[in-house]
Amino acid sequence: MNQSAKYFYEFGPFRLDTVERLLLRDGEEVSLTPKVFDLLLVLVENSGHIFEKDELMKAVWPDAVVEETNLTRNVSTLRKALGESPDARPYIETIPWRGYRFVASVKEVTNNNTQTAITTPPLPPALGEMEGRGSRSGEASAAGPMSYAASLITWIRRHQVAAGAIALALLASGGWALSLIFKTPPPIESLAVLPFTSGSDDPQTAYLSDGITESLINNLSQLPNLRVIARTTAFRYKDQAADLSKIGRDLNVKAALMGKVLLRGDTMIVQADLVNVADGAQLWGQQYTRKLSDIFALQAEIATDIAEELHSKLTGEEKRLLAKRYTNDTEAYQLYQTGRFYWDKRTESGFKKAIDYFRQATQKDPHYALAHTGLADAYIGLTFYNYLPPKEAMPQAKASALEALKFDDMLAEAHASLAHVKVNYEWDWAGAESEFKRAIALKPRYTTAHQWYAVHYLTPQGRLEEALAEMSQARDIDPVSLVMNSFMGASLYLAGRRDQAVEQCFKTIELDPNFGVAHWHLGLALAQEARFEEAIAELNKAVILSGGSPLMKAALGHAYAVSGKRDEAMKILTELQKLAERSYVSASEIAAIYAGLGERDRTIAWLEKAAEERAFHLVYLKVRPEFAPLRSDPRFAGLLRRVGLAP
Repeated sequence: MNQSAKYFYEFGPFRLDTVERLLLRDGEEVSLTPKVFDLLLVLVENSGHIFEKDELMKAVWPDAVVEETNLTRNVSTLRKALGESPDARPYIETIPWRGYRFVASVKEVTNNNTQTAITTPPLPPALGEMEGRGSRSGEASAAGPMSYAASLITWIRRHQVAAGAIALALLASGGWALSLIFKTPPPIESLAVLPFTSGSDDPQTAYLSDGITESLINNLSQLPNLRVIARTTAFRYKDQAADLSKIGRDLNVKAALMGKVLLRGDTMIVQADLVNVADGAQLWGQQYTRKLSDIFALQAEIATDIAEELHSKLTGEEKRLLAKRYTNDTEAYQLYQTGRFYWDKRTESGFKKAIDYFRQATQKDPHYALAHTGLADAYIGLTFYNYLPPKEAMPQAKASALEALKFDDMLAEAHASLAHVKVNYEWDWAGAESEFKRAIALKPRYTTAHQWYAVHYLTPQGRLEEALAEMSQARDIDPVSLVMNSFMGASLYLAGRRDQAVEQCFKTIELDPNFGVAHWHLGLALAQEARFEEAIAELNKAVILSGGSPLMKAALGHAYAVSGKRDEAMKILTELQKLAERSYVSASEIAAIYAGLGERDRTIAWLEKAAEERAFHLVYLKVRPEFAPLRSDPRFAGLLRRVGLAP
């Protein structure tokens, strides 16, 4: 920094006096704290250089250890002093997840004004590359022209360089880039909202970060011309280093929204950055400082800012959807988020913990429709996986779904939950179809509605190709979701595409080897391929990982039966019948074991019992391979009619 004693630095209307440590704007002093002045001096002296955050902190605070928030706060203060706004930042550029760069043209002026040296920020790196690339092939790569044009236009606006100088620079590049200025960059039509990081180890901040991320995903998903990656896929990238180009390829998106949340008492600081995944260029960035009590207004504000950045003008309806609040109680909101975390586990303990959190949320805010829907979904899960009898859980599930709709009839999640109850418990096929279609119409990117419509409505009716198309749509929205990928495997299995089912289930297990549902579906498919040893191994894993689910234990019993291991099958039957004395075991799963053993009369008897208890999986009678040998039996045809299915 010896140079600072010899030079003034001039940029725009500013003069930086390094001896007197003054910043002047058009001759008037601009008040700066000592550290903000140090920060400006370091940036100006290294104009055009990208400073990593750690590097910049060491330069400004050489003899102290400071937190990143100190740097962020001083950069924000400096930007205000320079007159920057979120829409115009001609001096300091944020390099997402890395640091900062001073991008304005800087003139170094000696004390006696006898010498000048002018430094200008470099053109975007691609400019030099484009000339050579054009001379070889006459055209740029698919990702190059438009992303480069956009960055070039941004550069011109940021640096406010004279049009003549820019034209000369472009002509020097062969004129190829000149035409790009006048082309409109392609709109961002696909987006991944990556989990916002927490600025501390405080669990409250972590829940807050996750909640903001989920809210932004939900709100931005309402925009009709924007494909937003679903929550479960986005959260697969939580606590991982962001390789944006790989994320872009894996998820087929053009941009990523990233952020960081800091909590200081009752004040939260949120930094949000929208980044082009192709080249890492920042498309938009903003820091928000709000009271914790304003979290819902902040979420709507961020969503609106991003939406307006992507779409120049929002309709009144789009603004309404982006600003929609499901509760005004921050504690109820956090309880709901925690409930969904446990619901996603798909285990008995997970569902029961979810019920506890959802119930607390409804007690905090009785009108919180999403929390009532969460209760419905948790009760549905307990019955689907054979942890609670339908007649105990389903009335509660239906009551919670109806309560949600009482407060918000436009809530897609509640319509989907009600449809689930109607088809699996009430066997009201027409009513279920109406509710499923209503849910999908209200929220076309609600993956659970597509999944349930495929698995619980289309598949049982034998509309297998439609079911596969619906499941494909759900998986496309949420491409690395364990649930969507696993149930894609189940749909392939029930459609008779067992090779594809096995392959799909293996892919799901690669995502998470500890997801019991995927091992269950894989075991079912392997058993139908007569790969019995592999099937038994997978189903044993499913039983262990699920915490002893009767549903998965019964599938293991059936695999033993069809593989000729009668003793092992009978042992499972005995275990399940003893378990049924103290907890729920679906009669339809007992029937499946007897079907594997070839005992037709006992199978029918247990299926009749399943109809009495309104067992969930009875709706699959028409398509489950275990019951195929019974389809010519008149008693079986009577069961189909009882469930509401045509023989």
